[in-house]
Amino acid sequence: MTKDTERLFAFTSAGTSAFHTVAHAAGCLEAAGFKELSMQEDWQLKEGGAYFVQPFATTLYAFTVGKELSLSNGIHIAGAHTDFPAIKLKPNPELLRHGCLQLNTEVYGGPILNTFFDRSLSLAGRVVTRGETYDKPVSHLVDFKRPIICLPNLAIHMNRSVNEKGAPINNQKHLLPILATTLEKKLKGSWFKDVLAKEIGVPAEDILDFDLCLYNMDQPRLCGLKEEFVLSPRLDDLTCVSAMLHGLIDAGTDTDRINLVCLVDNEEIGSLSKQGADSSLPGTVIRKIWKAFGKDATQCMSDLTGGMMLSADVAHAYHPNYPDLQDITNYPVMGRGFCIKTAGNQSYAWDSEMTASLIDLCQRHHIPFQRFVKNSNVKGGGTIGSIISSHLPMRTADIGVGILAMHSSCEMMGAADQDALSDLARAFFR
Repeated sequence: MTKDTERLFAFTSAGTSAFHTVAHAAGCLEAAGFKELSMQEDWQLKEGGAYFVQPFATTLYAFTVGKELSLSNGIHIAGAHTDFPAIKLKPNPELLRHGCLQLNTEVYGGPILNTFFDRSLSLAGRVVTRGETYDKPVSHLVDFKRPIICLPNLAIHMNRSVNEKGAPINNQKHLLPILATTLEKKLKGSWFKDVLAKEIGVPAEDILDFDLCLYNMDQPRLCGLKEEFVLSPRLDDLTCVSAMLHGLIDAGTDTDRINLVCLVDNEEIGSLSKQGADSSLPGTVIRKIWKAFGKDATQCMSDLTGGMMLSADVAHAYHPNYPDLQDITNYPVMGRGFCIKTAGNQSYAWDSEMTASLIDLCQRHHIPFQRFVKNSNVKGGGTIGSIISSHLPMRTADIGVGILAMHSSCEMMGAADQDALSDLARAFFR
């Protein structure tokens, strides 16, 4: 297993929620000597420095300042997202039905729901408790790290056409996981708070709110005849989070510009939130950097026009069982390099000059890459690329690794493609 694959496995194992993904990223940066900053303060930066800031618990911005810095050289940015399609708990989730303790849920993003059935599932996220004052609550990361819930399928005897017609899922009826059984007749309506309180070691009455999701407990692993594939939950988008963050760390500060990684939340639901790509945060962080070196907002935006940005998210690899859904000339095959994604309608950020620069960079450094374009009859998805570049005047390209079973609770990719994506990140930041 290569170093870049090991780093990916560490992220997919630790990143059981967006909160845990950012916590793991912060730990990697601290271990590499990055200094944490506060959004509430002016920044004192120096050439050759390495820094990061967490504006919110599911977002992180990390950057390095070149030893030979000239802000007129612009900036190199790479963005990825920390969230993934999931099933989340609703407030007041407690359900008691004929001795079964269940939890009320809602769908986040666009997961393939049937892949969550008949698996070992756990819960992870954040629990918020009472603080000294109302405006300073206390947050606790929680990950049960054991199979505590299950979504069982209906037996085939009760749905004999399941293999031909499938099993339609009613989100409100069928996505209610079973947590336990009980013979107790008198349970408080808020018994789930007791479960959380025991897990994090606080009084149940201090728990005010939570943000928890179900996650597949499968561990990342190599598979295939020659172990050429990776099978893991949350490859979308932890492949890119890992590659971009470690690429920034590995590149160092022997440059003449600013290098920045943006890890944003809520991409799976449109990015329109205070912590999403379609917010003022990316521009605010960049302007704070420029201000630290004595330049105003207008000068900052002018300098950015000379910069470059990578929007890093997964792509659809060629699926041999569904060949008609791919473009007829631009389809990525697992294991043959990362993907450069283009779309004429800008659902993927596309600038032919930026794409040419990226291809040249790959050829100079012998980094394998492939082109990806959607089949003209398939709508496909979007990324943060066009969103961020609409706020920041920069040339932008969409990139990522091709995967299968995208948005399943367990996804598949070519192991060599993670190396190619990581090599690109290092070359881009150097």
